[in-house]
Amino acid sequence: MRVIKIEGGKGPAEALRLAERPLPEPAPGEIRIHVRAAGVNRPDIVQRLGLYPAPPGASDILGLEVAGEVDAVGDGVTRWRVGDRVCALLGGGGYADCAVVDARHVLPVPTDLDFVQAAALPETAFTVFANVFEGGGLKAGETLLIHGATSGIGVMAIQMAKAAGARVIATSRGAAKTEAARALG
Repeated sequence: MRVIKIEGGKGPAEALRLAERPLPEPAPGEIRIHVRAAGVNRPDIVQRLGLYPAPPGASDILGLEVAGEVDAVGDGVTRWRVGDRVCALLGGGGYADCAVVDARHVLPVPTDLDFVQAAALPETAFTVFANVFEGGGLKAGETLLIHGATSGIGVMAIQMAKAAGARVIATSRGAAKTEAARALG
């Protein structure tokens, strides 16, 4: 399969090169995704520069979030089927034709989103869910204060909190950003 490697192990964007690697097989509890789009976010850039090491055991291929179709399912996976449209958060390996990921880190692609849009979901959705709902225990009727309301995390937090029935108070810089936050709820 085709992958994007970093010539020399780290460097500027010009160090990114097309390379070939064997097709990975999903282990038990994993799925393989035929990647249609990969997110590019700050950790990818910092990792490319050699300043943010991949987690132990993670792929040396960049790419922390992807969207595509399931094309293989490992033993024990019951939630996902070949052909499902999914997006996922992974420790690395997203800048490739196919990526293997823990099936628990996968979300269905909403029907009204294309793969490019869906590839931008996992990092923010999982971050908000883990911090606001799992860690913070936000429930319907409670109030959530969000600073930086129009950042990627802020926008997602407003929408998820509102969908959960919470009241949202948010801060932002300037009238245009305040209006954008207000429009989100």
